[in-house]
Amino acid sequence: MILYLVEQGCTVGLKSERLEIRKQQEVLDSFRLDDLEQLVLFGYIQLTTQAIQALLKRDIDVCFLSRSGVFLGRLAGKMGKQIELRRKQFAGLEQSAFALDLARRCIVGKLANQRALLMRYQRKLTDPSIAQALLGIRLLVGQIDQAQDLDVLRGLEGKAAALYFGVLGRLISAPQVHFTTRIRRPPPDPVNILLSFGYTLLTKMVHGFVESAGMDPYLGALHAPRYGRPSLALDLVEEWRPVIVDTAVLRAINTKTISPQDFLPAPTSHDLWPEESIEEDEISLLEPPSSSLDPNPDAEDAASPPRPLLMQPEAVKRWFALYERRLQEETFYLPKQCRLSYRQIIREQAYLCARHLKGEAEYTSFLHEP
Repeated sequence: MILYLVEQGCTVGLKSERLEIRKQQEVLDSFRLDDLEQLVLFGYIQLTTQAIQALLKRDIDVCFLSRSGVFLGRLAGKMGKQIELRRKQFAGLEQSAFALDLARRCIVGKLANQRALLMRYQRKLTDPSIAQALLGIRLLVGQIDQAQDLDVLRGLEGKAAALYFGVLGRLISAPQVHFTTRIRRPPPDPVNILLSFGYTLLTKMVHGFVESAGMDPYLGALHAPRYGRPSLALDLVEEWRPVIVDTAVLRAINTKTISPQDFLPAPTSHDLWPEESIEEDEISLLEPPSSSLDPNPDAEDAASPPRPLLMQPEAVKRWFALYERRLQEETFYLPKQCRLSYRQIIREQAYLCARHLKGEAEYTSFLHEP
């Protein structure tokens, strides 16, 4: 179980092998440590020393985010003892052919799963624009094996992203909700905010699985190494973006579980919420997009973005419920010949990547049925 805590001013303590959530001496809830896989804390939430030690002893990952979902850091136990695996990871990924092959495998999965999501909705919509995007992405998939270097491969991914996000808004049936393109710095509308929020959560979960499998998350194939960037985790996230996050976002919007009314303009120095003050993460939301040193084909930063929005706390809780529900859904996982939850499959894929790096298996992306 992944536990998300958003109630500001809470303290997480330890009592009889359970995490106890308190606020102003009132016990709000408690959870068995044995049931926890990860703890995600948003904003001003404190951990007691006893709770920290108990979490570390059980290798329960703790992820710290700001109230608006900006990743701040992680609390994790000792680094894995798989030194031979990491040596093979570094040696293999230093070879351009090996790195290109792994990157191809990641991109094939991403594009195939983007097509699967569009095809699922297209059965009812029969939209000519979606049909054109599906054809374009299929043609790009056919070019992946011919990509001679990572730059060409990233270019194919970028073209596919433009086609995919160019029609993603056509899958939205809720009135007053519009999506025309992917903008992440900063996300200016409810759909972009939910996408960015979901990708953050998904990446941090995969990051933990990569470390659990004994790999170094900071050296990948598709994403170039850069200070502080978990490149391998980002590589393995790619195939899951459409399957987990994009699917959950469409459900949230189309079922009206989350609506435009759940977002308010981010406060400025002249426009504060009652009893609210600007925080560092909220200020960062107001900054104009920076010129990225890492062009992300999923992101098309606008020159003059609209004033950013912040999602309200109750909507955040509803989003967590939808996101978790998606991760708990089960589907058939071919390598194990059984049905597993998506969270279990994501973990299995991380361990499959570890075996690929050791030369014991071939990594293949998880391909979702249309």
